[in-house]
Amino acid sequence: MLYDFVVIALARLKRYDVVLHHHSFSYLARPSRIMGAITRIAGADQLHIALCSRMASSVSQRYGVNLKTVVVSNLAFFDLAEPDRPLAGRKLSKIGYLSNISRDKGIGRFLDMMAELRSRNSKVAACIAGPFGDADTEAYVRRRIGEIGGIDYVGPVFDGAKDRFLSSIDVLVFPTRYVHEAQPLVIFEAQAAGALVSATDRGCIPDMVSRELLLDPSASDLTKIVDQLLAWEKDASAFSTALEKVDGLRLKLREQRQQDFDRFYDVLRSYKE
Repeated sequence: MLYDFVVIALARLKRYDVVLHHHSFSYLARPSRIMGAITRIAGADQLHIALCSRMASSVSQRYGVNLKTVVVSNLAFFDLAEPDRPLAGRKLSKIGYLSNISRDKGIGRFLDMMAELRSRNSKVAACIAGPFGDADTEAYVRRRIGEIGGIDYVGPVFDGAKDRFLSSIDVLVFPTRYVHEAQPLVIFEAQAAGALVSATDRGCIPDMVSRELLLDPSASDLTKIVDQLLAWEKDASAFSTALEKVDGLRLKLREQRQQDFDRFYDVLRSYKE
């Protein structure tokens, strides 16, 4: 933000208009003097691009109710892969986790969830993908995988390998505890691949995940998601009904992607003119 402050100050000296594109809740969850200074020098015509309505509201609440904001999700900036398997007739057989693996990103809570499922006689498999944040985290995860059982670690996945991973799982559980979490792309990617998603109430996630699968902000209470997974494991028809919502969501994601891309392009075009 210090770098941004300098760049924006120079831009204003040249009388340029300023557009700020937000990708973090670090200065929205709590006030930042630097961000406050940025908004004070950015000019009357400054525009703030937010990833979701919650982010837009937070910008206004923290830094000025008269600030102009527009919502453009991360969907505008990447392509959604086409799912390579049908949703109809699927049973709950595999739960997935994909992230840069760390305690902040919820790997401990994911493993706690799997341990609780095993203690309640669940046979559902799990698969973890992503790079480890450090050696201590890797040792911790590998130890717990051995203790819990039925969990595979497949390593980092990119491009086609990531698409295949997401298409192989039935539910993505992302119990992130990262305080600056904004709008995780993996949620959109998993939904586009045909997976249900459960994640914590942080950043823009409440706009991305159904209320029934939304965890508390610290993923401290896993009872709801464990009970839901067990119910789906025992009742294939209930799981099939839940998947019907995913099928409709995939179409909505593609529509939203085009709308957000058009909105972002309109912003750029208006400033160019």
